[in-house]
Order: sequence, then structure tokens, then C-alpha cells
Amino acid sequence: MSLFETFKPLKSEIAKVHTFPPREGAFGEFKFRNPEINALVEELGFTLYSHQVEALKKLYSGKNVVVTTPTASGKSEIFRLAIFDSYLSNPCATYLLIYPTRALINNQREKFGLHNAIFYRLTGKFVRSEILTGDVPWEERRGLLREKPNVIFTTPDMLHYNILRRWKDYEWLLRNLCYLVVDELHVYRGVFGSNAAYLFRRLDFRLRKLGSRPQIIALSATLRNPREFAGKLFRKDFEEVKGSGNPFPRRYLVLFEPRNLDERQLLRAVVEGLTAKGIKTLVFFDSRKGTEKLLRFLMGSRAFSKVSTYKGTLPKNVRWEIERDFKEGKLLALLTTNALELGIDIGDLDAVVNYGIPPDGLFSLIQRFGRAGRKADREALNAVVLRKNGLDYYYREHFEELVERLERGIIEYMPVNLKNRRIAEKHLHYLLTEMGIVDWGEFDGFEREVMEKLVVERKADLRKNLITGKLEVRLRKPAFTYSSLRTSSDESFFLLKDEPWIKGKLMEKSSLRELLRFINWLKLKGYVIEEVDSEEYHRSLLPGMAYFSRGDLYMAGERLTIGKFHFVFAKALNRLWEVDTFVSKREEVEILEEREEKAYKGVEIHLGRLRVRHIYSGFAVKGADTGNYVAELAKLKEKGILRAQIYSPMTGESIDDEDFSILNWEKFAKVEFEEPYVREFETEGIWLVFPDSIREVTSEEFREFFDVSAEKGFEDVAFTLYSNLDRRKLFPAYLGTTTHFIRKAIGDALQRLKIKDEELAFAIKKMVDSKDGIGSALHAIEHNMIKIAPIFTYVDSRELGGYSYASFPGLPHVGRPVVFIYDGNEGGSGLAPIIYENTERLMEKSLEHLRSCQCRDGCPVCTLSPKCGTFNEFLDKWAAIGVWEKVLENSSLDAKSA
Repeated sequence: MSLFETFKPLKSEIAKVHTFPPREGAFGEFKFRNPEINALVEELGFTLYSHQVEALKKLYSGKNVVVTTPTASGKSEIFRLAIFDSYLSNPCATYLLIYPTRALINNQREKFGLHNAIFYRLTGKFVRSEILTGDVPWEERRGLLREKPNVIFTTPDMLHYNILRRWKDYEWLLRNLCYLVVDELHVYRGVFGSNAAYLFRRLDFRLRKLGSRPQIIALSATLRNPREFAGKLFRKDFEEVKGSGNPFPRRYLVLFEPRNLDERQLLRAVVEGLTAKGIKTLVFFDSRKGTEKLLRFLMGSRAFSKVSTYKGTLPKNVRWEIERDFKEGKLLALLTTNALELGIDIGDLDAVVNYGIPPDGLFSLIQRFGRAGRKADREALNAVVLRKNGLDYYYREHFEELVERLERGIIEYMPVNLKNRRIAEKHLHYLLTEMGIVDWGEFDGFEREVMEKLVVERKADLRKNLITGKLEVRLRKPAFTYSSLRTSSDESFFLLKDEPWIKGKLMEKSSLRELLRFINWLKLKGYVIEEVDSEEYHRSLLPGMAYFSRGDLYMAGERLTIGKFHFVFAKALNRLWEVDTFVSKREEVEILEEREEKAYKGVEIHLGRLRVRHIYSGFAVKGADTGNYVAELAKLKEKGILRAQIYSPMTGESIDDEDFSILNWEKFAKVEFEEPYVREFETEGIWLVFPDSIREVTSEEFREFFDVSAEKGFEDVAFTLYSNLDRRKLFPAYLGTTTHFIRKAIGDALQRLKIKDEELAFAIKKMVDSKDGIGSALHAIEHNMIKIAPIFTYVDSRELGGYSYASFPGLPHVGRPVVFIYDGNEGGSGLAPIIYENTERLMEKSLEHLRSCQCRDGCPVCTLSPKCGTFNEFLDKWAAIGVWEKVLENSSLDAKSA
């Protein structure tokens, strides 16, 4: 039976279907230096694909090679066979294999071991290999250093924390290095990519000092510019291999659109249908919260026992159990984030379902869909459950473009910022710590600027070598702790089960090593719920906020800080409660430096460095169990952990010790912190400065909709309601329910007057909207541009932030209307230049997208955002279209209303 037949019961929910036909493989021949390796290829049953042969030829000619072909195309066999061949020629050679995750290493070591066993049978020789990750106990590491294996499987993190830092222990490895293999190169983007580029820079310094010149074998998903990207990351020349010769099975692409079912019901039906047929499935979500919400919704389902969430923030032992159970068939569906996007071996897999188009456009979708159908003789199923979202809407309407892009499978843009000063400063300090002395002439211009800062901060000295006469940078103050490669920040946040003894034990630890060992012990024993970064902490784990993990509900409580480690203690609540919290945030943006400027149709477009302040003032509580949750908040307040006021905005009452059961919460409450939490960082961004003429749009909005009221003969009623309703006054009390309150107030007033006219109610509401000024139009434009940015750029919209000003308060644009879109990563990770390059297309597409969206007054497809710090208030789609028309078409709004 065809896999597609599984979805027959959901025929009414299927919007689009495409079948990718199977493809035959293209093969070639390659003769290795040692005939035993040719025999090994035969023994393994391989016929080399054409791209494998091309890569081997370039590698054997002495070049660095970047191989960029689809998932499951046999990239790993290239370096494995080359290693076995090289070892026979030089048994002293060493090989460093770097993978972005520890889970990948376990899979790859297992496969290497299988090939090694056959190699031993053919040659009587065994290539010694070992894993070196943070999981490896100290005793095993000491054994590794004694035995000096030829092959080391490791992570960039271990190269960073251990190998380069303790390079003398690994001199045998580095001095004899023949091949440096870096797998999953496409993962090295954004902040991780910026850190990795400087990590490989440090490695290159050490290798050159030891006289080692290894060849680099970089492996990646299909990139548009692999040679350029690899060259940027390693600062070396590369030969690229792009065309893939491996066969593909028949694949079905299905777009589901909720029609008779809502999104959650449709997701549940898809999961139930696939698990009922025993089809192993990955269901991908953009957020951890999404995985948890679906798992909770499946609690009463027959599929529940066969389903689990899977997230990178889970402790590794929990992840291993889930991987094992999925391989063995005890679990049939994993609800996952991008943690399973890479090639972790979880056994045979036939179906991948994605909840919506990922926020980086098709970058992740290409990778995720590649997880299914790795065997040419088995069909694969790729599905998307469409959401009310800008990207989903775009690809539903442009399905042929989606098919074409998935067929090509090419990732267009790979953002990496080599001029993130915060990252560069850290790594150059690490470099000096490791090297001791470095010639000034070995640094480029940007690195010299950063080094000068280290000299000013007295971490380094700049002196002339009296013998050579050359300038040298010498270490003055070493870096005692190394920060994570995964963020630009060097802080870690751990969510812990609320056990009082844990806090005492943490405070007893007298050294960093003791603290790290205790943290690892807590992970193994299950006391660490998850580990998050600074941004996630401020978004989801401020005191009193709700957090979901593996179907359980927690309330964030007390935070303990020890150096750069933060521990948030969380209380488990009733997992069946329907409740959620949403942080309230305002922003301030300051322009620090402008790097580039251009103009498009009267709009000034700038690129530069910004300082952003996120000010978290509280959070909203929503859901059927809000009353129960607020009772727990009150207890947290009594303990002095939650320093805040708790309100019922529907009654305006402050909550202290009332009987919660008699209060009318209407499923909504709000919390206001006594002192806001502030996150400040520097980054890169673009900003659009609009002409002052756009301010006319709001007066035109008022006139157009007042005229509608007048034509109906209700101008007095309309003007009275317009005068009495003011969003800015209502918002502090009603937060995200302000628009609902305004619509209800208008509806109730018209009902009292026995007027039943939806068009009139809408016109009055738009008159009230016009009071908010041009800022609401700019706010809608900001949301929309961020939503659709991935269509052109492959930039992950989750990594973009934005803010808009009706009148910018600072220089050099005082009083001007300005929209900022910035890189949400501290220091910037290369996203802003890509957005800047595509701004004109983004502006035009924004107008097209706003116009084509079928909603009347803004919806999740065009303007609403789950990340909005003002709960999607102060958004005006009508005015946003008006602003774009004014600047892009220079046309009056009368044409639109006609």
C-alpha cells in the first residue's frame, strides 16, 4: 500500500499534493593507493556514486574539499575510505573528525567501527579510534592520551574547551594530523558559525606553530556557495563538489490545511493515522512549547503511549532513552524541535511532518524532509500542516515555487559574521592564552582593532621583539573560563526541580570544576529539567511564568546565580491545567554606528550597529485554569520570590488574599513586576526612515471610516464612541485583550441602540484605531517584514527582532518615523547584511502580502506575531497598506477605497 493511502480519511483537509518521482543513481570508479581499500569497497557492497569519486579525486590531488550534497548521499564514506587508505600508507597519521552534536558522534563512531572490522579482516590492521566529548569520564580521557588513537571523534565544543586549551596533551594528535573532517557544515551559521570561524582560526594558529598542514574535508547539505562559505569559515581555499549521484525513492509532498478540523485536531489526526499503521514519524515544531502543547493534547489519544517529545534542552540520558525506544519501535512518533534535524541515526524513518513552514523558510525544511526516505526502495512521505502564518500562506499560494525549491534543495544564504566584536574579543583572548605570544603581522585589520582593546584592558601587551624587530602581542592576563560556542553570551541558565537541598549544595561548591561536576550529576539524576539561554530565560522563565517540559507544567520560581551560571527552581503543577503565560516587553533602540546607506522610493535604508534594551515589565496569564494558576502565583508572592502585583483586568482589582473561586477572571490575569527585568545588548540591524508625509495616512483613515458612518446616518454615535474609547488608556489594564474590549464596547453600545450593522461597527473600530497614530502602521509593517523575510533570505525569523517609532527620540533621525529590524543575537551573527541586501524586494513583497491576505483587520498570516511584547496591540493593517502605497506607488488612498 502506498504511504499516501494513509491519509485517505483526511482527504478533505488536503490542500496540495505533489509526487517526486524516484531517481536512478549515477556511479563512477576510483582506484585507491592501496589495493586493500578497493577490496574493502567491494566487501562493503559499495558502488561509488559519481560525487564520491569526484570528491576523492580532488582530495587525492592535495586540495581542501567541501562536499555539498543532499542528506543520505554517502558523504561520510568519502573520508572513511580516505582515512583507511591513508593509514595503510602512514600508520602514524592522525585524523580529527568534528561533529556539531554528541548524538551524531555516537552514530558515526558505530558506523566507523563496522567498516573498521571489515578493514581488519582484510588487512590484519585496526585503525584505533576514540570518542572525546564532555561525556567521557576523566579516567577514559587519561587512557586516550596514553594510547594515542589515530582517529578522534569530537565536537567543536571539545576542541574549544579541551584540545586547544590543553594542546600539549594533544600534541601527538595535532602534529601528525592528516585530515581535518568537519561534518554538517551548514549548521555553522549565525552565532554558532561566528564562534566556529574563530575556533578554526585558533586551531590553524596552533597547527601552523606545530608545522602541521592537514587537508580539510568539509561536508554539508546543498549550499549555493559552498566554496565561498567554507573559505570564509576556515580562511582557506577549497574545491567544491556539488552534484549528487545517489538515487532517491518516490516521495510524496502533502500540504494539509485545517478546514473541518482546527490545527491541533488535524495534527492529532495525522499522528494517530501514521502511528496506527506503524509508520515511524518525526513531527517538527518551531518551538519547544509547540511540542509540549501537542503532547498534552494527545493525552487521551490511543497514540499517546507511542509518542514522546524530543528537545535538545533535555538531559542527554533522557534523549538517549528516547532515541533507543524510537529505534526499537516502542515509540513511533517524536514531536521534536530542530534537535533531530541533523543526521542522528534513529533507525528507519518513512514520514516527516512539519507544523508549518519553518521560520527560516526552506532552510530547515530541506534538512527535515531529507530525514525520511533514505532507502531507495522505500517510499517517503513529507507533509506540512499549514498554520495561519505569513510563510505558510505564501507557499500555499506559490506551491509550484515550494516544489521547485524542495526539488533543488539548495540553501541560498549562510549568515556568518566575522566582525562580531564580542565573539572576536573572546576568541582572540583565548588564542593568546593558548599561544602565549603571537606576531602582530599575523592578524588582519579587524583583529588588530580587537587586540588593541585587549591591550587597553591590560589582558595583553604589545611589544617589539628585540631580536627580530617585529611587533608581538604577549599574554598578560589569561582567560580562566571559556564560554559557550552556541551563544554570543557566556551565561548558562538551568531549570531545576524545586528541591531545597539542591540550592544548599550548589552554594557549597568552592571551584568551577566542582560546580560543573555537580551540574552533570544533577542532569544524570533527572533534577535538571532543561538548559536554556539568556533570551529564553527572559521570554519564558521570569518568576511566576509557566513552562512546559515533556507534558509537565512548571512554575518558574527563585533564581540562584553563581558566577555565569544561573539556576531557576521550578515547581511542578497540575499537568492537566490549561494555562499559559506571555511576557510583556517594551524596547528601546539606539543607533551606535551607520555602515551603509541607500534609498528606495523615498525611504532611507540604513545598515549599522545598534544597542537594544528589552524591558520586561510583567506577563499575562491566559487559559481556562487562570484562577488556579493565580492562586499559585499568590503563594509565590507570599514567599517573597515573586515581587509583583497581580491583577484581574476585567475588574481592575489588585489580588492579595481574596477567595479566587469567586473572582471573575474571564480566563485572563496580569502580573506587573515591582522592578522590571532588563536585557541589554549590542547587535547589527537595518532601519527604514520614512518621509513625514506618511503621517497623513491616519487622518485619511479617520475620514474614510467616519464617512462610512455618516453615509449610514450614525455619525453622532460613531463620534461619541470614538471620543470615549482610547487604546492607550485601556492597554495598561487590558493588555492583549484591549482590542477585544474595544470591539465589545462598540458592539454593546450599538446593541443598546438596537443597531445591527457589522460594517458600521468595523468603521467605528477603525476610527478608534486612527487615534493610535502612524506608529500602529509601522508596527504592522515591522511584523510583516520579519514574517516574510525567510522567503528571500533563508534568515530565521525567530532570530530577528524589530521595533518601530512614530517619532524616533534619538540622533540622527529625531522626530522621524523609523522601523528597525535587527539581529537578535548579541553582537550580530551576519543576518543584518542579508536583510539589507534584500530590503527593496522585502518592501515590495510586504505591500503585496498585506494586500493579498484575505483578513479584514490583521491576522496571524499578515501582522500578528507570537513574539510581540505588546500582545499584538497597536497594529493597523489598513494604515500599513496606506503607508506602503504612499511611498511605493505615490498614489492617494482614494484609489484603494474605491
